[in-house]
Amino acid sequence: MKSKTNIFLLISTLIALSITAWLYYLSENKVGDLAENRKIDGDFRVCNEDRIIQYYSMNTEYRGGKKAIRKKILQDLQLLNFKNEGLITYRFVVNCKGEAGRFRSIATDLDNGNINIDPNKLKKINEALYQLKDWIPAQNEKNSFDSYYVLNFKIRNGQIMDIF
Repeated sequence: MKSKTNIFLLISTLIALSITAWLYYLSENKVGDLAENRKIDGDFRVCNEDRIIQYYSMNTEYRGGKKAIRKKILQDLQLLNFKNEGLITYRFVVNCKGEAGRFRSIATDLDNGNINIDPNKLKKINEALYQLKDWIPAQNEKNSFDSYYVLNFKIRNGQIMDIF
């Protein structure tokens, strides 16, 4: 009977350790985090690699809102011609200093299927996004934080029609 109790305690301990390790891994590696890639991101740095807050839980903004973003870059981007209709979604980080980087994109058609976009056109969009310098980082009463931000580019009739 004593050996069965010992086996039960050993198995229980191993299960508890496994669950603890798994929960620790999940807390440190959040789904959707954008890993640093110096080849793509250049000199962009976040203030705290371990604490980049999701866009929906903080108040990261562009001075003047999305209307100001559209006014600043939409006209130039409307000169690009695309083969497919759909959305190009950019997700990126605005660091605690108000600098943007780690731009990553995905393009989908009207049925949410992935589509390929000419890399040169994506490069033009990236260049336009790099021009945006009036970011207001996520803040509370005392500190500024790194946080994610999302922009969508609506493509209709071969052109970017809207940014939201």
